[in-house]
Amino acid sequence: MEQFDTLRPQFDKMEQRAYIIGAAGILALLAGALVSTQQFFQSYLYGYILWVGLTIGCLGILILHHLVSGHWGNLIQRIVESGARNAILMAVLFIPIVIGMETLYPWMDHSKVESSHVLHAKAGYLNSSFFLARTGLFFVVWIVIAFWLSAMSSKQDTTANPSLTRKMKIFSGPAMVLFVLSVSFASFDWMMSLEPEWYSTIYGMQMIVGGVLTTFAFSILMLRVLAQKPPISEVINTRHIHHLGNLLMAFTILWAYMAFSQFLIIWSGNLPEDNFYYIRRVETGWSIVALILLLGHFFVPFLLLLSRRRKRELEGLARVAAGVFVLRLVDYFWLIVPAFNHESPGIHALDIAAPVAIGGVWVGLFIRQLKRRPLLPLHDPRFDESAEH
Repeated sequence: MEQFDTLRPQFDKMEQRAYIIGAAGILALLAGALVSTQQFFQSYLYGYILWVGLTIGCLGILILHHLVSGHWGNLIQRIVESGARNAILMAVLFIPIVIGMETLYPWMDHSKVESSHVLHAKAGYLNSSFFLARTGLFFVVWIVIAFWLSAMSSKQDTTANPSLTRKMKIFSGPAMVLFVLSVSFASFDWMMSLEPEWYSTIYGMQMIVGGVLTTFAFSILMLRVLAQKPPISEVINTRHIHHLGNLLMAFTILWAYMAFSQFLIIWSGNLPEDNFYYIRRVETGWSIVALILLLGHFFVPFLLLLSRRRKRELEGLARVAAGVFVLRLVDYFWLIVPAFNHESPGIHALDIAAPVAIGGVWVGLFIRQLKRRPLLPLHDPRFDESAEH
């Protein structure tokens, strides 16, 4: 019997539901676009960033797993492989952002560029042709890395060749460098340039950490579903769960460190060209969202994950992971929407429809790819060693 046979009916139903939810979200988005094109593009970008963040987070964890060969990655390897392979989907779903570039990005307005010394100085970098070329390069890098690593793992499933593990490890070294550079510049282009007169050198790493945190939360939730039946139920143990709990806690702390460091540097510098970014988010109605992030995204999960018992019990850990995933959505809302709405954190109906629409399609294709391969890597010496331990 194949590894997936016991879970196939459940996953078929999940895939079908995901597509239905995605279709409903798409219909809502299209209806909203007829009412307000500007709001459609703004909400679409917000929803897109959440799911592309999860995609690149899956890729980052996949690269890291092959690079360091940690036992924590064996159970979620197929999860992050399937998520990373959705990079092709995200490349296709970037098309509406290309269509709405003039609505989304101030540097597309030639009159604003000519009237602003800062934008004029950045025109060599922030222009539509170079922007699209960089975006294409980002997706090529991510797709090549994701599919090469997945192909090598699939080859090892069929050939039982242990040398492929070393090949994936060697490949992951330069792949990690390309990953960090590409994701950093993608965050500069797609998000930071929404407010092009402001910049932060921490911003790229903050987005990487956020994407990885989103992925660990999602992976724990998926593992909760997979652990109910074989083959995952036959190999998962307290040690695996504890490792993932520690990593969720570590990246929660790292996210808070990055966010606070950026705020502290800008606050201590107190320069008008820098502090307007936080004035929009702290000294207006957006301060409520900032407080929610401070408490819900850091203090609550941090305090909950201090419990060793909770980190070693999958049910409790999954509840914390669900909360972290929801707060990741709030974090992206706080980062993106104030660029368009400076005064109050009003939630438009399309702000809900966009992540639901994109998420439904993303999850449906994710499950479809997950079903095509064994849920556990076969003949991988690292997995065999972990199982024996």
